[in-house]
Amino acid sequence: MRTPVVSRLYPALLVLALLIAFCTNRARADELNIVFEGIQTADGKLMVMVGDAAAFDNKGPAAAQLVLPARIGNVAFSIDALPAGDYAVRVMHDVNGNGELDSNMVGMPKEPWGMSNNARGNFGPPKFEDAKFTLNGSAKLTIRVEK
Repeated sequence: MRTPVVSRLYPALLVLALLIAFCTNRARADELNIVFEGIQTADGKLMVMVGDAAAFDNKGPAAAQLVLPARIGNVAFSIDALPAGDYAVRVMHDVNGNGELDSNMVGMPKEPWGMSNNARGNFGPPKFEDAKFTLNGSAKLTIRVEK
């Protein structure tokens, strides 16, 4: 008695389907695409932090920290190694290259900066909840960098 072709191919098809599913899941990474808008000078660097609530409040490590060259207009980049979750992005344009966000006597920034959701604080920096976004698959953010 002959075995139908489908039943003979079943083990091979099962292995192939599992390999495709495994490779598809492994190839899909949560990707974050960011455009920083309004860069007024090519001097200095853009210092970027992507993190969860603890990192945002400087109580834990950042998920990603980058230093990007500044250029007039827009600066775009992508990160594709982040696990799904809630994040916020903070950027400062370190125009004078001293590695910090310079501020005046009352603590107001003298250099351009921005946050995800274009969050701005009242009498202090924005809260994580104001800058938070959920990354699940992919996300695209546009962040205005200004004083």
